[in-house]
Amino acid sequence: MKLGLLAFPAIGVSLGLVACSEDAATNPNVDSGALYPPEISSSSDFLGTDFPGVELSSSSFFMPGIELSSSSIAGPGFGISSSSFVWPGPVVSSSSVVIPGGSNPGNESGDDENDNEDSRTLDGSQILLKLAGTSATVENNNGCVEVADKSATITCPGAYYVTGESSDFQVVVNTPGTENEGNTGIYLHNATIKSSNSPILVKNADKTVIHLVKGTTNVVEDGNGNHLFTKVNGAQDTSKAAIYSRDDLNIKGAGTLTVKGKFKNGIQCSNDLKIKNGNITVEAEENAIKGKGSLQISGGVLNVTAKKGDGLESDECEEAGGACKDTVAGKGIVEISGGNITIKAGDDGIQAANYILVNDSAEASTIKVTSTGKGMVATKFIYVNGGDINVTADDDAMHTKWRVYMNAGNVTVSSKDDGIHADSALYLKGSTINVVTASEGLEAYRIFAEGGITSTFATNDGWNGAGGPKENVGQYAAFSESGGHIVVSGGYHYISAKGNMVDVFDANGSGKMTGGVLILEITGQSYENQGGFNFGGWGGGGMGGGMGGGSGGCSSNMAGGLIDTDAGFEITGGVLLAFGNYSTDLPKCATVTYNNSSYYGSNNAAFKPTYQGNAIIYGGEVNSVSQVNTAGMQELKFPNGVSYMYK
Repeated sequence: MKLGLLAFPAIGVSLGLVACSEDAATNPNVDSGALYPPEISSSSDFLGTDFPGVELSSSSFFMPGIELSSSSIAGPGFGISSSSFVWPGPVVSSSSVVIPGGSNPGNESGDDENDNEDSRTLDGSQILLKLAGTSATVENNNGCVEVADKSATITCPGAYYVTGESSDFQVVVNTPGTENEGNTGIYLHNATIKSSNSPILVKNADKTVIHLVKGTTNVVEDGNGNHLFTKVNGAQDTSKAAIYSRDDLNIKGAGTLTVKGKFKNGIQCSNDLKIKNGNITVEAEENAIKGKGSLQISGGVLNVTAKKGDGLESDECEEAGGACKDTVAGKGIVEISGGNITIKAGDDGIQAANYILVNDSAEASTIKVTSTGKGMVATKFIYVNGGDINVTADDDAMHTKWRVYMNAGNVTVSSKDDGIHADSALYLKGSTINVVTASEGLEAYRIFAEGGITSTFATNDGWNGAGGPKENVGQYAAFSESGGHIVVSGGYHYISAKGNMVDVFDANGSGKMTGGVLILEITGQSYENQGGFNFGGWGGGGMGGGMGGGSGGCSSNMAGGLIDTDAGFEITGGVLLAFGNYSTDLPKCATVTYNNSSYYGSNNAAFKPTYQGNAIIYGGEVNSVSQVNTAGMQELKFPNGVSYMYK
């Protein structure tokens, strides 16, 4: 059987983005326009112009570290070959690595790449800050550590080791100088740093690196009062976290770190924050981890709890009148390219003013989010190019005001509102998606199902093409306050809905199917099943330009049901099997009494429904419907476990 489908395995699409605070490999020949998500190609001819209301400028969207050629862009989303991928960050050779602990304390590098290999035994040669209560002593002081007033201030770049336990003492980095003066490394070596202020405060530095020494356990805990400090320009400010940096901050190593933010946030950086590895636990009254400029996580184990705020956040944007007006190039982004991350949030799990990217690199990305707000929310884009993502949210599990690209990876969501929501467009390209429960499973002004494997269960609409400007099209436009479109061209998709006045496949504008597999079910009583708005006996071609050829006796109604569009549903290819008694659109329809113990369809495509009923809507390459013997057929299991059989 020719299904015209994308390949069954998830598409391995990868976007390489630059490390938040490290120099990136760049391509000077890349045209700035190539950095934008490409516009819709074939689909745009059918649907017209893009969703209005948001304008992209060269400064509003930037994706660092990506080399794109014209041949690498095919349709919506990104298609990037291995040859076009540029790995971010400098290449470090063995000769360029400086091992701390040499004979020249203070002149060694504050950063290196040996955190996972070197346990860094203290041998008496390091600059060592030994904490004790409200004070500290310094061994091998090079004249760059000043101890006074319950604080130790580091004034020169280099490597500084911290051990011992304090009750009210802070470590301050203040290394003013020219850019690229060198990194300031703070090596935590079984250190417990407690302070009524921010225990680790970076006032000024080119870049500060917090190293979690292998085999060590470290604690950073602040007090719950105001964290006042004087900036380098003499102005007064308040640090808002237990670990607070005004400049670039990296955290890495093979040790353990527990951060308790009793005042507001756990870890906060005003510029770019990068977490490379480590075993890190953060508990905060408000936001757990915040990189205002950007936040990149590339490895490690992170367990974060934000009691009243967001788990992970990056919120830098152009402000006007105290509100975010537009994004800043390369800022307001959260990038996850590895690590095992667990988030519990009193507000949103992951929030970005620009975009969120989930990727796999050397280490797989595993993300589990539980939130009372939204699970993952970005102003413009969400890219899922890999990883295993599990989101449980009281609000939308995934939400953007622009676009969502589901290119690869495994995603499971449970939501009390929308499973995945995009104000503009949602692209299903290669991800395996399981919407366990949601009010509306997938919702966007435009939904393009081009590949991937999805299963959706909803208590309202399964897939909802809605939003955007009001479109007075179709003979029932009076019932719609907005337009919306759904196009299915590839992939394997199962959608079910249960409840009163539910629509399984709902487009407030039009629907179109040219390929792929689409299985629809009403899995319980709905308003339509109970007799409301039933104009039974319509059969045949349905409404708004659907294919004719129905067997008659099937019911259609204005209230919706299996397929509900305002401007018509068109099918020219693929496989459509829809189980339920009512629909506004009837490509073809057979009055076949079905149960949940047998497969129904044709000899080349069949599905075992989870409920029972009296009518099956079908179309595309399925030209007749009956009970089917599936012996010799292949099985494809949707993420929820139900099976589609095919030849």
